[in-house]
Amino acid sequence: MSEMDILFDEWKKQVILDEGHFVEDGIIYPEMWDKAERKVLYVLKETNGYKGNIAKLIHDVVRVRPKDKLWKKSILNNIGRWSYGLLNYKDEAIHYKVAHKNRKTALLSCAFINIKKTAGKRTATKAVEEHAEKYGHFLRRQIALLNPDIIVFGGTYEIIKQYVIPELSRMSPRIHKFENVICVNANHPSCTLKRSVVYERVIGSFDFFAKNQSLSCESTS
Repeated sequence: MSEMDILFDEWKKQVILDEGHFVEDGIIYPEMWDKAERKVLYVLKETNGYKGNIAKLIHDVVRVRPKDKLWKKSILNNIGRWSYGLLNYKDEAIHYKVAHKNRKTALLSCAFINIKKTAGKRTATKAVEEHAEKYGHFLRRQIALLNPDIIVFGGTYEIIKQYVIPELSRMSPRIHKFENVICVNANHPSCTLKRSVVYERVIGSFDFFAKNQSLSCESTS
C-alpha cells in the first residue's frame, strides 16, 4: 500500500462517517506525470455533483472520450491551456493559441485535488471552508506526497492560506511561494471572464515572476 493509499484510507474513514462518500483525486496519468519536467498541481474546491474518482474521470475524458460533454464547459478547457503554458514555459510565455491547441493532452501531465472530498454545489464556499478547517492536515499531507513544483489555486488561495498553508509568501502579483513550490493565485476555471484574459492572468503572472526572481518577498499576506 502506497503512502497516498494510507492517507486516503485514514481520510475516508472520517469523511464517509460524516457524509457517506469520499471523492478520490490526484495524479491524472502517472506515466505522463513521472515524465513531466515540471509537476503542476491544481487545487480546486469540490466536484459539482460527481461522486467518482476525479483523476480517472479526467483521464478518460482526454484519452477515451475526447468529445465528452465536459469539453463544452470552461473548466477543463481553461485548465488545459494553463497546463500547457506552465509545462512548456521556457524564457517566454506560450501564446494563447498554441496553448489552446494543446489543451487536452496537457491535462494528462498534471494532478488535481479538491479541498472538499465530497460532491457539492459550485457556490458552496462555506462547506468547502469547513472541510478545509476540519481536514486541512490531510490536505497538507496530500500536497506533500504529490510534491509538485507548481501549485495553481483555482479560486482557492484564500482558503488554503487560512487553513492549510498559512506560511504562503507573496512574491509578485498572483505568485506566492511555499518552501520551493511556486504557487499561482488563479481565478476559478469556471469563471466567466474572457478565456484569453484568464490565461494571461496565470501565464503572464508566471512569466513576470520568472523574469524577476530577484524580487524580494513583497509581503506575507
